[in-house]
Amino acid sequence: MTNTNFLPVDINQVAESIQDVVSGHKTLAQLNGVKQSELEQAYQSALERYQEQDMSGALTHFTYLVMNNPWRREYMFGMASTLHALDQFEHALTFYGYATLMNACDAGVTFRIGQCYLSLKKQLEAIDALQTSIEQSYIPPEQPEIRAIAQSLLDDITD
Repeated sequence: MTNTNFLPVDINQVAESIQDVVSGHKTLAQLNGVKQSELEQAYQSALERYQEQDMSGALTHFTYLVMNNPWRREYMFGMASTLHALDQFEHALTFYGYATLMNACDAGVTFRIGQCYLSLKKQLEAIDALQTSIEQSYIPPEQPEIRAIAQSLLDDITD
């Protein structure tokens, strides 16, 4: 079957774009000329939707942000948190994982990973994540509030 309804593709342009992304660590936003102010506005909108419990709207905004600049940790965390709120625990774990790769010492992210594992009935993984979160909470900047809620949840599931 032959499809004649396609747009012409400049293979050289595609190759150049891929090279810019891979070698130059350029983002889709940079390739398409999306301004930082536009991303910042989208981020504020995403946060507002999230705080208003409009998870569908938050997901749309965070998806746009992650697609345009996957190097921003707060975008990954926002995407993960939104997926978490939508009970998409496996997907949330993926994005929490990306956020962790960008800062492996954030007790808050590891705590959320523990919550996801617990929701997925993976108690051993949840316990491990919560214990790690507690350990991370002592690393500067210390996060005593995360330490307290991680310990409380850990106590609840190990008693």
